[in-house]
Amino acid sequence: MAIPTRADISTSNKFDIWFVGKLVLIFFRIMLGAWMIVSGTSHLLSLFGFAPIFPQPLGNFHPSNVMLVSLLEVGMFDIVKTVELLVGLCLVFNIFVPLVLAVALPISYMVFHNSIVLNVRYDRIFSTYMSVWCLYMNLILVLAHIRYYLPMLKMRAPMGKLEDFKMLPSIFSPAEQEEKQ
Repeated sequence: MAIPTRADISTSNKFDIWFVGKLVLIFFRIMLGAWMIVSGTSHLLSLFGFAPIFPQPLGNFHPSNVMLVSLLEVGMFDIVKTVELLVGLCLVFNIFVPLVLAVALPISYMVFHNSIVLNVRYDRIFSTYMSVWCLYMNLILVLAHIRYYLPMLKMRAPMGKLEDFKMLPSIFSPAEQEEKQ
């Protein structure tokens, strides 16, 4: 029987850490998506005359109440919840993940800002509340997909050309082909 060497053990540990990290990121993606599906669906059900899954809180303090009621009155809340539902579906089904993470970031931040800042609950910054973790999971997932954002962050990016539209079919290519290139 062969005794494992230190190199074998460290390689095994690296693989295990990578594997566990990947599982955590998949869990975050699905959890964030599921939460957004439930949150978006809950609001949209009430638009069609059904009872919501949970009532929409309107804030404990005046600034939170003003923000949420204003969004409701101008119809923006319906748009936010529709986007939230679509983002959630994309995250759960692993479709256009880097794009929808970027789209979800302002929503996640506003949920966090409303929960912590506008409702003066700074003690919840390190809590397990989904209103807090939706931002944390979103940021962690954005960092995990950083390679998709880096090309957009060029200081002086050249303008595209009409020929670039020929690349559109490549968005539907399997991820395995993309990683090999």
